[in-house]
Amino acid sequence: MFEIKLLCAFTLCCTIFVAQCDPSSVVHHGGFAFEMILTKLKLLEDRLDGNMVERSCREVLSSGIYTIQPEKPFKEPVSVLCDKEFLSGGWTVIQHRFDGSTNFYRNWKEYKNGFGNLDGEFWLGLDRIYQLTMSQPHELVVVLEDFDGNKPYAKYDQFEIGDENQKYEMTKLGEHSGTAGDSLSYSKGMKFSTFDADNDEWYSHCAVDYYGAWWYNKCHESNLNGNYLRGVTKAYATGMSWKTFRGLNYALKSSKMMIRPKVV
Repeated sequence: MFEIKLLCAFTLCCTIFVAQCDPSSVVHHGGFAFEMILTKLKLLEDRLDGNMVERSCREVLSSGIYTIQPEKPFKEPVSVLCDKEFLSGGWTVIQHRFDGSTNFYRNWKEYKNGFGNLDGEFWLGLDRIYQLTMSQPHELVVVLEDFDGNKPYAKYDQFEIGDENQKYEMTKLGEHSGTAGDSLSYSKGMKFSTFDADNDEWYSHCAVDYYGAWWYNKCHESNLNGNYLRGVTKAYATGMSWKTFRGLNYALKSSKMMIRPKVV
């Protein structure tokens, strides 16, 4: 088996460097270059065996739950829900709500680590969102639906948050496009708040007052982790809302937040 791999590694070496190689030199000189070749060979074998872990949802074949291995700082692969259909696909879903079956009124630690199920309602986790968005430039899309079947979206050509030391501040939010209007720019530069971590700019506690967890300012124009209600609400702005689509007194049926690496 070793001899076969050695021969394959030698062949791969010749292919990569487009050179005429002496097989004996591969055996006797070894070293880092040879280890690099064997690593490339192992990746090739994994791909041929169907075990290749992709770098992002851009590389998977269809929508569904996958294990991906993003660029640094990820040390281990991570399971994510990929969307290959919306706006040419390649999206990693970071938040999904559609029936109120999962409680989103949760504490800082739970929002940090994530909760729910990838095949149901879930929040991916602020740590993972930070690691993904800082590994390379990402864009964001927010897909919404009301109880009348309208499904607008808001897309931002750049999105990044800070780490826990920065309270997961929304450090970057790019140019907006789409059909839902822009109700997120009001949160740009804001730190994340939960009912047990008040990081907003208001004299009161937005996460408690509006029954959610978000990048609150004074307090919000969107509240996608707010209470799951249905349509017009009497409790002002406590539901899952997007101001420029149905206003703050209307609780939406579903929301899906998704990110993907930008194509440069």
